[in-house]
Amino acid sequence: MRYLSYILITLLFTSCSEDSNVSNIPAITFESLEFRKSNSGFDQDSLTLTINFIDGNGDLGLSNNENDYPYHPYNAIIDQEFNWITIGSNDVEPPLYVYEPNGSYYLFSNEDNRPNFNCENYIIDTVNSTNKLDTFYIQKNENNKNIFIEFFKKDNNEFAIIDWKRIFDQEYGCGIDFDSRFPPLNVANSSQVLSGKLRYSMVSYGFEMILKNDIFKLKIHIKDRDLNTSNIIETPEFTLEEISVE
Repeated sequence: MRYLSYILITLLFTSCSEDSNVSNIPAITFESLEFRKSNSGFDQDSLTLTINFIDGNGDLGLSNNENDYPYHPYNAIIDQEFNWITIGSNDVEPPLYVYEPNGSYYLFSNEDNRPNFNCENYIIDTVNSTNKLDTFYIQKNENNKNIFIEFFKKDNNEFAIIDWKRIFDQEYGCGIDFDSRFPPLNVANSSQVLSGKLRYSMVSYGFEMILKNDIFKLKIHIKDRDLNTSNIIETPEFTLEEISVE
């Protein structure tokens, strides 16, 4: 069986003001976490997180089609001849560099240290003006997302992170994690304090299988359009049963 997950994000409420004392770096607090089990074997279960946010200039949110710099999905890894490196590239000339879409580049490695294929370090795509599909060595760009979720499960009084990308694909890590985007919240596109709640629904067949009756918690942070990173918050410790709702 193939296990899928996806994310639904809903803006519950926002308010705007002219308070100049609020920082332009977003701040968040935890509100709630709810688990809903599907009523059928065909639908996925959901885990819904609600957080409160406030931001001094309201520049929160990314549209799905915003994939140009600095919100691009990945940077290329190139050699000293400025050649894009693929998994099968021969005669690669180190050092290797990270090349960003704005034309800037910086040192990545003094060696040709390409790993075996995995979905974290490679992407199957076309580049430049060609239509040739290949497997390119890349560095993922964190700024492509604006909400970040980490799951931790308790084991012998210690919390260990859950790597969702490898839960159902241990070899290549091509699964889906729960980092994502929420859409632009400031519809007036004006610089002003913006506050409210975000409801973030993560949907998967795997919650009960992985979390079972174990104690777990989440860590969450967000980014604004200027790439300012919010504080990191932790949820209380839960079991799925404790947060189950009808």
